[in-house]
Amino acid sequence: MRLRLKSWAAVGGCMAVAGWGVCLPLPEAAAQMDSAAEKQQDIQAWLGARGPERATLDLLAAEPFTVGKNLKLTFRLHNPTDETMEDLQLTSRRGDAVQDTAQARTQLATGEFPYYGPSTTTAPLQPGESREVTFQVPTSLHGEQTLAIEEPGSYPLLFTLTGTVGGEAVSFAEERLVGQVKGKEQALGDAPSDPTPHDLTVIYPISADIDSIPGGAGGEELILSSDELADELAEGGRLDRLVSTYADHDLRGAGCVAIDPALLDTVNRMAEGYKVGSARPAQAERPKRLRDSWFTNEDDVHLEPGSGKEDAARWLKRLRELDCFMSMPWANANASSVAKANNPFLTYEGLQRGNHTIERILGAKPATTVLAVGSGYVDQQLPLPALVADNTSWPGRAVTFDASLGALLAQTGSKPQTVGYSNPELRYDYSLDSDLSRAITGGAALSLAASDDTVARLPNYLDPSAAEYALDSAEALIASGKSHPRTVGSLKQETAEPGSLPGSPFSDPAAFAESDIVRVEQQARYTDELMNIMVDDPDIALTRYEFVLPLRRDLLAALSLTNRDSLGSNAEAQRRFTDTMDVHSDTLRDLRSSVALIPPGNVYTRVSESSPLLIVAENGLPLPVEAKLQYDAPDGARLNTPKSVRIPAKGSITVSMTADMPKDADRTDIGLWLATPEKQTISEPINIAVQTRAGIVGVYGVGIAGALALVLATLFRLGRHRRKKSQRLKK
Repeated sequence: MRLRLKSWAAVGGCMAVAGWGVCLPLPEAAAQMDSAAEKQQDIQAWLGARGPERATLDLLAAEPFTVGKNLKLTFRLHNPTDETMEDLQLTSRRGDAVQDTAQARTQLATGEFPYYGPSTTTAPLQPGESREVTFQVPTSLHGEQTLAIEEPGSYPLLFTLTGTVGGEAVSFAEERLVGQVKGKEQALGDAPSDPTPHDLTVIYPISADIDSIPGGAGGEELILSSDELADELAEGGRLDRLVSTYADHDLRGAGCVAIDPALLDTVNRMAEGYKVGSARPAQAERPKRLRDSWFTNEDDVHLEPGSGKEDAARWLKRLRELDCFMSMPWANANASSVAKANNPFLTYEGLQRGNHTIERILGAKPATTVLAVGSGYVDQQLPLPALVADNTSWPGRAVTFDASLGALLAQTGSKPQTVGYSNPELRYDYSLDSDLSRAITGGAALSLAASDDTVARLPNYLDPSAAEYALDSAEALIASGKSHPRTVGSLKQETAEPGSLPGSPFSDPAAFAESDIVRVEQQARYTDELMNIMVDDPDIALTRYEFVLPLRRDLLAALSLTNRDSLGSNAEAQRRFTDTMDVHSDTLRDLRSSVALIPPGNVYTRVSESSPLLIVAENGLPLPVEAKLQYDAPDGARLNTPKSVRIPAKGSITVSMTADMPKDADRTDIGLWLATPEKQTISEPINIAVQTRAGIVGVYGVGIAGALALVLATLFRLGRHRRKKSQRLKK
C-alpha cells in the first residue's frame, strides 16, 4: 500500500520517533516552568511550622508513663556543627492534657508547653561528638521540680537542649511527643468494660521499597538492584517484625493487613530464585556481525544470585497465617494518578490486580474490595471503593478513616509521611522528633481517637516500633472493653456530599504534576501499541499481554508514593520517577526497533518488469509480528506488496514483491517500512533504489560508447607512433 511518510521532526514540543515511538516533553521546557514563587509554595506545602535545628536531640528509650512515677528517659545528643557547644542543659516541659487528636497535632506543631519541670546539665559537646544522657523527671506533686501530672491522660511533652556557642546563648534542639500517662492501677484488661464501647478497626499496611530494575519484559527472571529487600525479610528485619507484631496482638477481628500486591508478587518470585545486579540484559535480540562481537561487550551484564530465597518463602508462609487481608494499589501507586492516565490496562493492573494477587499467592480471599489508597484521598472515579480520610471528598463510594489520627500516625517511622489531607499549618519536618517519640505519640493518639467510632489507618511505610505502640493501644482498648472490634468487611461505604469538589481540601506536596501524568499516559499508550503489533501463538507459552506486563508495572512503580510522600526522600523519589520513565522509554524504543526491514546494500536492477524485489523483515521479539508493508514513492511508481507479512518470533522472513515503475525514469527511490494493520508505523523507513529497463539500456549504451572511444583513441595514438618511427629510419 502506498502511503506518504510524514515528517519525523519534533512536533508540539516533543520528539516523535518512528511514528509511534516515545514522545516526551523537553526537559528545558519543564525547567522554565519553575519559578521562585512556585518553589516557595512547594516548601510551604511541606513546612508550615517548626524550623530547622542546630543539634540533634533524640529519645532513645522510655519506660511506660504512669501517674506518680518518674519519667525514665534516655536521650542521644549530637553536635553536627564545627563549633563546641557549651553550658548544655536539658529541660523538661509539658502542656495540658489533650482531649483529641486535633489538639495533639496542634501541640506538636505550635504548642507553648507552659509547665516547666526539672532540668539536667551535661558536659560540652565537641564538633561531631555524640553522647547519651539519662534523665529522670518527677511527675508527682511531691517535690520542688516536677511536671505535676496527677491525672491519667495524654500529655504533650517538650524537652529542650540549650547552651552557648562562643559565649552566646543558643537553643539547639527540641524533642516533642504526646505521652499517654496511665493510672497507678491501670493495666491491660483491668479497667471495667465501657457500657457503650465504640467500634474500632485498624488498617495495618505492609509495603516496602521494591528496587527492581525497570525495563524488564515477560518471561524473565526477577532482577533487583540490591538485596535490601532480602534483609527486610530475614529474621529481625523490618518486614519480618511487622508480621510478628501483627500476629502477637489479639485484635479480635479489628485488624486487617493492607498488603502491597507488588511486594507480594516480588517476594513470591524471590522464593523461586532471583538475581541482583546493576542492570538487566537487552530484551530484544538483533543479529550481530561477527566482527562487531570482537570489539564490543556492551550486552554483558554481571548478575549475582540473590540471598533471600529461603527467607522469602518463610515470610510468605508466616503471612498466610494472618487473619485478614485487603489490597493497596500496585506498588503503592497514586490511585488518582493511575486513573487520570486514562489507560484501561494500566488501571486494571494498578487498582484491580491486587485482589487477584492476594488470592493467588496467599490462598485467601480479601476481606473487602475497598482499596487502601496511599494518598488518603482520591479525586478521580476508581473502579473500586477507596479508603479515604473523612475530611476529604470523593467521587463514587468510599470508606472513611479518622483524618486527624491518620495524619498523626503517618508521622511515625523512619520515613514520616506528609499526607495531602493534613492542614499545612500543622506540617513540619517530622524527623525533628525521634522515631521513638513519634511512635509513643501514635499509640497515645489511637487511644484518644477511640472516644468515637474509629477507623485507624496506619502509615503506608510502617516501622515495627510504631506498629508495636499502635497495636498495644488497640489491644488494650479492646481488652478493657472501651472499644469494640469491627471487621473491615463490615465498614459502611459512603458517598460524598453532593456538589463537593473531589479530593483533599489542602495542597499535597507529593502529588504528581500534570506533565508527569501526561508522560505516563503517553508511554502507557505506546506500551499498548507494542503489544498490538504482536500476535499470540499457540506454540509459545508466553502471551503478548504477559510480555508487556512488566512494562506496565514499571509505569505503576514510577507513580509510587513510597518515598515521595516523605520530606527527606521526596527529591530522590522524583529523580527515580524520571529515571524509571527514561528506562521505560529506551526499552520501548529498543523493542520496537527490533522489528525492522534490513536495508539492501545495492541498487535493484530488474531484467524485466516482472522481476521480483526481495526484502528481508526481521523480528527480535519473542512472539510473531503481523505487519503490512507500506511505502512512499514518486508519482507513477507502485509496489505490489503482500496483504500482510507474518514475521516469526526471534526470526526473519524474505518478502517478495513486484513493482510498476515509470517508463521515463532511469532510477526510482522508494521509502519502505513496516506498519500495523491499522497503519501505525512499526519500523524505521529504509530506502531502496530500483534501476529500470530504460536505465539499464542507457547505462549500457554509455558504457559501450565510452569503451569504443577509448579503443579508437588508442589505435590513433599507436598509428601516429609507427609513422614517426618509419620516417626516422628513412633519414
